[in-house]
Amino acid sequence: MDDLDAIPSISSGAVGSRFVTQSEVETAKARRDEQWRAAYARLGQEPPPPPAEDAFDGRSLAEKLAANRAAKQEEWEERNKLGNQFRALEEDEVLFLDSIMEKQREEERLRKEMDGEELKHFRE
Repeated sequence: MDDLDAIPSISSGAVGSRFVTQSEVETAKARRDEQWRAAYARLGQEPPPPPAEDAFDGRSLAEKLAANRAAKQEEWEERNKLGNQFRALEEDEVLFLDSIMEKQREEERLRKEMDGEELKHFRE
């Protein structure tokens, strides 16, 4: 007779149903959380914070995808913003920089020449 009591029947209301009540879900979740805490306590570690449950988002899939696409586009623009700040040099700017570089080279050449002469005079 004990075996018959252990076998669920369809006629018994809660056992035959495939649906689970909210209270059963909550007790199972609490039991699982307690088991995880006990496992971390045995390891001597602090359990990680529980993950945040996803809040219901009433937007349609198309709206979610459009928002994701806009966020990715904005991130890409932010990453490439630095590259967009610089512009190519104009011809007169290039000529000016070349003239400055040429002056610096000439000054360096004269300095080396004078150092060479002073060294020559010192050796004499």
